[in-house]
Amino acid sequence: MKSRKLQLDNVTGLIWEVKTADGGLRDQNNTYSWYNPDPATNGGSAGFLNFGVCTGGISCDTDGYVQAVNAQGLCGAADWRMPDPRELLSIVSNDRVSTIDLVYFPNSPAGSFVWSSSPYAGYSNAAWAVNFYDGSVNGYGKGGGVSVRLVRGGQ
Repeated sequence: MKSRKLQLDNVTGLIWEVKTADGGLRDQNNTYSWYNPDPATNGGSAGFLNFGVCTGGISCDTDGYVQAVNAQGLCGAADWRMPDPRELLSIVSNDRVSTIDLVYFPNSPAGSFVWSSSPYAGYSNAAWAVNFYDGSVNGYGKGGGVSVRLVRGGQ
């Protein structure tokens, strides 16, 4: 059976990365610190370089992950990016125990937080993350090891 690399959301038109369970770059168990070197969009703090735990020989932070996936050309594309909180919430389904549908998003760690691209306005060393267990959106310290799910399209 061929594994899926992406999932198209027919409602929003967004294309979502599908995680793997192969110990590679896109493995479901990889975590990343939030890092954005652009002062125009990082909320006053770039965050933390390489504070996550990941495979693939990259810097275990959100910027390193986005760069690596785009360099790899996942599904022939080099425009993968971090989603904003609203986009992440578009794949949350509050009618189930785990709010991510594992049929559409296999290899998703159950009950995990997922980083958004948005810094938290109330504290410069935090960013917004969506909890895929209960569907909540929370400010989370940028140095925390959190999952990432990339997206294409939209905005």
